Amino acid sequence: MIPELNEEQKILKKNVREFLEREITPIADEYDRKYHPLPKDIALGLLKKLLPLGYIGSTLPPEYGGQGLDLVSYGVLGEEMARAYLSLGMILMMQDGALLPILLKDGTAEQKAKFIPQVLSLEKITCFGLTEPDVGSAARDIKTTAVPDGDYYVINGTKTWITNGGIADIAVIFASTDPSKGARGISCFIVDKAESPFATRELPKLGCRSCPTSEVIFEDCRVPKSNLVGTLGDAYRIALTDLVSIRISVGMGAVGLAQAAIDAAIKYAQERKQFGRPIGSFQLVQEMIADMVMMTEAARFFCYQAYYLLGKGEICFREASMAKAFSTEMAIGVTSQAVQIHGAYGISEEYPIERYFRDARTLTFPDGATQIHKLIIGREMLGISAFV
Repeated sequence: MIPELNEEQKILKKNVREFLEREITPIADEYDRKYHPLPKDIALGLLKKLLPLGYIGSTLPPEYGGQGLDLVSYGVLGEEMARAYLSLGMILMMQDGALLPILLKDGTAEQKAKFIPQVLSLEKITCFGLTEPDVGSAARDIKTTAVPDGDYYVINGTKTWITNGGIADIAVIFASTDPSKGARGISCFIVDKAESPFATRELPKLGCRSCPTSEVIFEDCRVPKSNLVGTLGDAYRIALTDLVSIRISVGMGAVGLAQAAIDAAIKYAQERKQFGRPIGSFQLVQEMIADMVMMTEAARFFCYQAYYLLGKGEICFREASMAKAFSTEMAIGVTSQAVQIHGAYGISEEYPIERYFRDARTLTFPDGATQIHKLIIGREMLGISAFV
């Protein structure tokens, strides 16, 4: 149970917010309009500014170069980043969450020694490749294949909607090594673009426009057998476990986005005058603000609670799905209300509100659509799966 943040977490929140409001928030609207997506050099420049704040690898144990940060504190970092600039937050989330957790749990000593320092230093940008053009939530049906050939696996297939795909140096790829076994025939590979080239194609989208989202294409891509993560056929478990953390992170991003919309709506309602008084004095405007705050606080609790349980070592499928589904749907409603409070200015690029709304609408799909998460919650409660 997380009734409130402790003193260290409150200080972290204050310090990070002050830094982001000084260094990141002022450029967010300009970059969102200008870059679809951020060029790699600009993205790297922004990421390097954030390294000292603990956004990459801070939850790793010290022996791997991390700080052993607890996951609730990590959630604080995620919320504040999304409040400042969600597109950059999504890039960060994937750099931290695509490869590092998988290596920590299932990587060999050699893989950890080689790849963890590259990710922590930003020498290599990472992405997570599970979704395919014809395979979304039914991940067990992936069509990408990996066929052994001497000391290599040859990978063929296409992944889609891959965050960081267009700027990635390393792709964590899930491919079928034995199609006859279904989910038990899926394996996980580290594909280093420098030694195993792959192609990408950027996919324009409604929100999070300056975050790279790409199609990643593998044509006879030769990957060393030493880059197999875990054992053959065990990657479905690896993917589901890693997705628990990523889903909570997406939910936390939605909370940060909603908080940004609340802050902007309050400021506007205090300053904007109609009929000789601030519009914040009107009862219906106050009702909208109250609803926005209540929904955001509820979502924040879902996310912190899920992080708390995950930090205790629980694989909390139900709580992660609750955090992701509720928070992302909440963010759509809260940002829509913020648009309404701003009136016509809410749909103008002169204010960040229209960006918040577009970004919020984009979040219900990554890492499982809302309806899929409701089925997961139902399965966890009933013990009966709706999936066939």
